[in-house]
Amino acid sequence: MKTKFLSLLVLCVITVSGWAQATKNTANLADVRKRLTQIYEKDQKERAAYDAVERQYGWGAKEAQDARQKIKDMDKAHLAEVEKMIDQVGSYPGRSVVGQPLDQVAFLIIQHSTDRAVHEKYLPMLTEAAQKGELDKAGVAFLTDQVKVQKKEKQIYGTQIHINNQGKKDVYPVEDEANLDQRRREMDLEPMSAYLARMGVKN
Repeated sequence: MKTKFLSLLVLCVITVSGWAQATKNTANLADVRKRLTQIYEKDQKERAAYDAVERQYGWGAKEAQDARQKIKDMDKAHLAEVEKMIDQVGSYPGRSVVGQPLDQVAFLIIQHSTDRAVHEKYLPMLTEAAQKGELDKAGVAFLTDQVKVQKKEKQIYGTQIHINNQGKKDVYPVEDEANLDQRRREMDLEPMSAYLARMGVKN
């Protein structure tokens, strides 16, 4: 009888412990979703404000410079928060964790960073998240090409465009151009010809 009582007591302790842990995890994820919402709303508000300042005063004006610095400071602070969230969740806070459209927020904050090392650090995690359906593939394709171009390597998906020496829009060099559209389809990107037409790039 005593043995049965002890077994029942241990089972109760385990059950209560499991319930407490589940409650804690639910609370943590709710906090992550709340913070991602706040980060996104502030990000969009500050960028809209900057656009208004630039239209009013011009890109080189002190007002625009101050607004750009404010954006940079905000992006840095938001990146620090997102990095803490990733540590807290244990992976990218994607679709199955925070739902849509919040699954895109952490990606946008990482992409906003002007530090190439940040892009390179998180690109493998973002790529894995996209492959698992936790994140849109198209954005990851853009970031992949961005990293490639920053490293002066040929891009993979043909997303990066620049102004060439003739003052015209042009595409940075692409590897294996023969299979480019196939790779773009795999990342939910439109055919290259349609993309070039939309971006105003003439062959």
